[in-house]
Amino acid sequence: MRLIKLLFGLVVVFVLVLVAGLLLLPGDRIASMAADELSRRTGRDVQIAGDANISFWPELGVTVGALRIANADWSENGPLFQAQSVTIGVDAAALIGGDIKIRGLRAEGPEILLERNEDGVGNWEIAFGNGSETVAGTSDSAPAASSAEPAAPPASRLSAFTLDEARITGASVYLLDRQAGTEFSLRNIDLALAYPRAGGPADVTLTLRPNGEPITLDGQVQNPLVLADGRISPVVMDVTAPGAKGRFEGRASILPEAQGSLSLDVTDTGKLAVALRQANPGLPAGLGRDVKLTTQLTLTRDGQLALREGQITSGTNKATLAADLDTSGARPRLNAQLVANALDLSALTSGPAASGNAAAPAAAGWSTAPIDASALGLMDAEIALTAPSVKTGITDLGTTRILITIDRARAVASLREVQAFGGTLTGELVANNRSGLSVGGKINASTIALQKALTDLAGITRFTGDASANLSFLGVGQNMAAIMNSLSGDGSISTGRGTIEGIDLDKLFRSGDVTGGTTIFEETTASFSMQDGVVSNDDLRMKLSLIEATGEGKIGLGQQNIDYLFTPIAAQARDGRGLALPVTIRGPWAKPKISVDLEKAIQLNAAEERKQLEEKAKQEIGKKLGVEIQEGERPEDALKRKLEEEAKRGLLNLFK
Repeated sequence: MRLIKLLFGLVVVFVLVLVAGLLLLPGDRIASMAADELSRRTGRDVQIAGDANISFWPELGVTVGALRIANADWSENGPLFQAQSVTIGVDAAALIGGDIKIRGLRAEGPEILLERNEDGVGNWEIAFGNGSETVAGTSDSAPAASSAEPAAPPASRLSAFTLDEARITGASVYLLDRQAGTEFSLRNIDLALAYPRAGGPADVTLTLRPNGEPITLDGQVQNPLVLADGRISPVVMDVTAPGAKGRFEGRASILPEAQGSLSLDVTDTGKLAVALRQANPGLPAGLGRDVKLTTQLTLTRDGQLALREGQITSGTNKATLAADLDTSGARPRLNAQLVANALDLSALTSGPAASGNAAAPAAAGWSTAPIDASALGLMDAEIALTAPSVKTGITDLGTTRILITIDRARAVASLREVQAFGGTLTGELVANNRSGLSVGGKINASTIALQKALTDLAGITRFTGDASANLSFLGVGQNMAAIMNSLSGDGSISTGRGTIEGIDLDKLFRSGDVTGGTTIFEETTASFSMQDGVVSNDDLRMKLSLIEATGEGKIGLGQQNIDYLFTPIAAQARDGRGLALPVTIRGPWAKPKISVDLEKAIQLNAAEERKQLEEKAKQEIGKKLGVEIQEGERPEDALKRKLEEEAKRGLLNLFK
């Protein structure tokens, strides 16, 4: 506010100087008068390098050289304002009538330093005076004019003020906030301002170039003098930027504060981010690369932004939005509620935009492309999302209610309700990028379809049935391969009635054939642990109608392979002695090899027969050697014992 009042004050002083110039004062005298008057009005030291030059054609005007306005006395960072040159041209006839009708105002290369100290005081807080009733040169700070130099028209008589065109080119603005510990700068700023009718609207065109590409604000301020005084004026402003355009229509002040309707149409968020000197987020089409937003906006002077009645669209995805953004803290904090229609997030896990972030096909292994999680540190947030369905590209979800919280680059997604795989998922997922990326979570699954879950998540299609499970996991790494190879945690699973496709245990027991068929089981339980991307299990229990089965082995989540021993046992086979046929499952997920482990089968099933055969063999060997083999004694041990006994008898005979 005070900066704009300062600008108008500069105009008044320069007009007074121009009037003095008409009295044919020397240029250095005019420049000195202007500097003295500005110093008196601002309370800051003002310097003007060189003379003040008066022009009479094509317009009545004054040009001064380098203009410099000192900073606050508590700052050591250079002047508040400096410009290479300033030119003002006025309508002479209007000036004679007591009005200021400015034909043109031009400033080249101005530099403005906006600084706030530790106490929150800004260097722009200048109480610009109303001026005296005499020419600038008659103030106490400058020598009085001679009696031959009559006074200029009193400032109070300059009742009307208009501006045909003000043009500032190549401006630079530096913002230094010691209280918040932040710095920011903008260079190569252009401003065009027209105020052609006193009391009427002002047309404004502001061009910013944060990263070279122009971002233009073009619009109209209904009451510019009210706006300059820090009060609210109706405003209409159009924004044009690389990859985006928008419009604000409502009320605003320069404090800043605003209230009204906002519409944005972003065709490429990547281009817009780069133009704003930010990294291209690389968002896929339909998921942020293209965004349309309409909302009612409220911005308060203490940095609070509220969006209500918002409608946001990206591709086929649509949602209603209500959000509050607080920018007063160390980091922006966002609270938002999104109620979406059916969401399609499949672009996150497929296509070029998903490179490095999605699971690769099993045959190809996990992706090693880097995952950029820097966006987690941009702000703190609490975002509630509700959708009737969600396509993830890996699987399709039903009703979804999720609360996402972000705190210092750590995001937690609380799954309040997620309908998935025919059942329900609850729990939480965590992504932490405070010191390198890690992901983890605790998930509970209730009555999910086992075949759909295993097919969608791991490409395993052999199992059917409903299952309940719980899982706790943690992975660390900057790419998918590293994360999957570092997974640790534990969990358990239990199922009701289901099937195993591709193997018929009935046929296996009848003929030993492991090819084709289907096995029906009644229930299954298992627990497991994970370490370095490998799942280990040793307590699988599966109950069938006439058979029970156990299992133990490892599943490589990182290497996408399996080495598992599955052992069905028919307790009533072989006249009640039972029969076990262990089956090995080894190889890559995409094509594991299933076979009967004959050596293990012999060990499990022929223990009794082998003992009988060994005993019979011992007796036969004993008869042939004339040695009695005692129970539990090996033939070679019995023979050795026999030889030792005979040797002892021979030695004893030597002494007889």
